Amino acid sequence: MSMPTRFKIPDGFERTQFDAMLAKRYEFLTEAPRPQSWIIYDTFDCRLFAKSLTLRWSGQDLILCTLLDGETLHNLPAASTPRFARDLPDGLFREQLHAIIKERALLDLAAANTWSYTYRILNKDKKTVARLVYTELRPNAAEASLPLASFLTVQPLRGYDNQARRLATYLQKSLPVACGNEGITFSALQAAGRTPGAYSGKLNVHLEANMPAAEATKIILRHLLKTMRANEAGIEADIDIEFLHDYRIAVRRTRSALSQIRQVFPARKTDHYKRELRALGKLTNDLRDLDVYLLAEADFRAMLPDAMQADIAPLFDYLRSHRADALDEVIAGLESKTYARMISKWETFLNKPVKAKSARNATVPIIDLARKRINNQYCRVVRDGNTILEHTEDELLHALRIECKKLRYLLEFFASIFPSKEIARMVKQLKRLQDNLGEFTDLSVQQEYLLSIAEALDIDEAQARRSLVATGFLVETMARRQQRVKADFAGTFKQFASPKHQKQFQRLFAKGKKVKS
Repeated sequence: MSMPTRFKIPDGFERTQFDAMLAKRYEFLTEAPRPQSWIIYDTFDCRLFAKSLTLRWSGQDLILCTLLDGETLHNLPAASTPRFARDLPDGLFREQLHAIIKERALLDLAAANTWSYTYRILNKDKKTVARLVYTELRPNAAEASLPLASFLTVQPLRGYDNQARRLATYLQKSLPVACGNEGITFSALQAAGRTPGAYSGKLNVHLEANMPAAEATKIILRHLLKTMRANEAGIEADIDIEFLHDYRIAVRRTRSALSQIRQVFPARKTDHYKRELRALGKLTNDLRDLDVYLLAEADFRAMLPDAMQADIAPLFDYLRSHRADALDEVIAGLESKTYARMISKWETFLNKPVKAKSARNATVPIIDLARKRINNQYCRVVRDGNTILEHTEDELLHALRIECKKLRYLLEFFASIFPSKEIARMVKQLKRLQDNLGEFTDLSVQQEYLLSIAEALDIDEAQARRSLVATGFLVETMARRQQRVKADFAGTFKQFASPKHQKQFQRLFAKGKKVKS
């Protein structure tokens, strides 16, 4: 059976006109109109929409369906909507939703009120050979209100594909075929002032290869500032932990850009704003650490024998009790006059025209500076990694992780001026190494942190002793895991720094290499 075909009804085109147009060619019957009202949910960064899915709540049912044709994938009776995927009952619905939205909260993005009119297209034997569904999106549930948008869907019936195709061909002569994001969900979001895809935590900037380096750098930094500002309200409202995460990544990327895209701004300005941004990182450190540990609570418990799992509870109770104070500190910082002045001055600086003689590299074509910085940083990672193969010291692994992060940021900053497939392949290679180094570092930090917390718990002696024993068991398990990760480093690094991969870097970032047009 062929797929449904959807048409966008032109503005000003009334349903009575459609009835008249259809009657010229077909005999049909109409069914009673079907009103529906629901709330559309998605994450702040519209992760469901990006997967061509929509989550609707009718007041009685929670429905996950496809965006384009409205096919229901999951339907769950629900008197209220969950805030997170983990709040759903165990099952396939929860698993599939969590796989997409992770730890993001579901937000009420728009209300949709529709009236659907079904037409049964008849053949000469009075048999129904196709269905047409004419759907109007209205500002409220009243049928008399003027539609905000209208769509028509041709629904083929089994055994009558040819009739549905001929019907769709006939309609194409008078109506535009809906394509891309057009549909009830998209129209409802637009009516609510929402633009799916308007926000993304990913760094997505377009640079021209011969653009002056200072100008290109300001484009990157303005994008990152926009990301920071977009997440402030979500942090203060404590909607989900990803607001703080995206904010901190934007701050880190900004600091990295100021440090690595060198001598494009006056040194005094660069040093000043690096200090300001470092303070923002420190402001949010404690809250992010607490978020990470609390999110991992189930994983930590799973590392313990069943008999010990309850003994670790005081540790996480302690973390939860301190999170509120850490959040208050961050909110106070973001709402302070000091922060407002800093952001205002930073924004003013980024929007000022670049003076040609402001710094040595200000007018250098960004492609030249990008190649030099990426090549130098890649060589440094390879050199430091080879040193670790000879002297596998924990401190060197920690330092290499930082150098890899710098290289990753450089590749992301300048991705638009190099072939996208090659950059994506290099980032993927680098990510494997980063994952190894990141897990090693995280395990090291977590062991020290958990032991310090366990020793500081204000609980009775017997309970404290059990908690400390459980924490010790947990730390020992982490230490064994850390050694396995450390042993995996050599193979992971050799794959990243293989002669083949080194040639790829040299080929792309060698001087005089043709750039993306």
